[in-house]
Amino acid sequence: MRVSGKNSHFTRNAFALVFVSFLLSTIVSLVSLHMMSQRNVREMNKVLATQIYDHIYSELSGPIMAARTMSNDYFLAHVMAGEQNSDEEQFARDMRAYLAGIERGLGYKSAFVISETTGRYYTRDGHSRNLDMSHGGRDSWYPAFMRSDDLYALDVDNDEIEAGELTVFVNAKLRDEAGTILGICGVGVRMDGIQELFATFERAFGVKINLVDERGLVEVDTNKENIERSNLKDLIAGGPSDEYVYQSSEDGRFVVTKYLDNLNWYLVVQSEGPNELGEFANVVMLNVALCGVVMILLVAAMRWHTRQTTELMSASLVDHATRLYNRRAFEEDKASLLGQRGDKDLVCVTVDVNGLKTANDTLGHAAGDELIRGAADCLYASFEPYGKMYRIGGDEFAAILHVPWAQLEDVMQGFERAVAAWSGSKVERLSVSYGYASVHEFPDENIADLTRISDKRMYEDKAAYYERMGIERRKT
Repeated sequence: MRVSGKNSHFTRNAFALVFVSFLLSTIVSLVSLHMMSQRNVREMNKVLATQIYDHIYSELSGPIMAARTMSNDYFLAHVMAGEQNSDEEQFARDMRAYLAGIERGLGYKSAFVISETTGRYYTRDGHSRNLDMSHGGRDSWYPAFMRSDDLYALDVDNDEIEAGELTVFVNAKLRDEAGTILGICGVGVRMDGIQELFATFERAFGVKINLVDERGLVEVDTNKENIERSNLKDLIAGGPSDEYVYQSSEDGRFVVTKYLDNLNWYLVVQSEGPNELGEFANVVMLNVALCGVVMILLVAAMRWHTRQTTELMSASLVDHATRLYNRRAFEEDKASLLGQRGDKDLVCVTVDVNGLKTANDTLGHAAGDELIRGAADCLYASFEPYGKMYRIGGDEFAAILHVPWAQLEDVMQGFERAVAAWSGSKVERLSVSYGYASVHEFPDENIADLTRISDKRMYEDKAAYYERMGIERRKT
């Protein structure tokens, strides 16, 4: 049967309408896919920056801990307070013995003490030199740090004791019991270890990584020529922020920055080429003609995107070595609790593994990893019914708990028993330093204040541990 011209015209219009509707729906869907892909790219780049941040924190949290432990050492404060009443040569010999013991005990190449009263710079060689604080002098950083409110700060310089090796120094203020500043103490970490870490990430992900100070001056770079010469101030123009700040350009390049409040430096991660996922989304947008195929791919891509985003979000909050939550989860949970007050059961616990570096150096990294997992197991077994546990650094852990004051001492004693009972296949025993603070004790403080108090108590426990270990070493 023949079809009339009117019906043919109607059929053609209907087909055109269906085709245009299909094409428009495809374009809308592709635009949505492109937007979701961009968000996914953004999230993955932030996850990469988070991984780099965690490694940096693990690398530098040890020397920061060592410097702050020295600054809380009452023995050192007492000795420095009596410097002017001591024989100069004998005092230099005593400081040489103390600093050599710190280097051996904590495993660092360089340890130092600077006297505020005399300006003398002590190392394992004794009285090494006097400070040069003249304009442009090598110690011109000293007065600026002493005027600041910072408890500690990082500085990059050549280590005269280690043949001029480029070194990151952690400087901590040493005070007496009245709060008077006696000087500065700390340790140094060779730059090459941090540079090797950065180089590994740069090769694996095609990025450029820097640590820069608040002026934008590059402090850490895989290229030594850029250190304290290049400036990235334009990339940190927004100032300090607790968030990861993401910037992207039209050609698909990206920059992620994060202020590291524990270092007073910025982490800057830059892509060295266009982002591959961004290019993929653009290619898909240019192939609208393949509507049918794209629609099938669209459904699959949306399912993949949902699954991938879920996995990425989950992975970004978990420390895979211990299966505890990571530092990012800790900071997010603290932020969510920051405005809350009146929960008298709220408790913050801070824990640090003793002797991890010694285990790594003498028994191998497998033994150190066993200690980390052992500490995580003890935290989980003791605190899991009461809240969440986190690995926030290389050998540092935290917990946010809800425990009634009447039960808190029993819970902490249970944790001590778990640590004392632990034994591994490569390491015989586990030792930790810890501190905790409760709203019951400090009803006017929030979670950030509790964290600082528990940190201080943990550092005091750590200082007491090293004092005991020092006495044991002298006896043996």
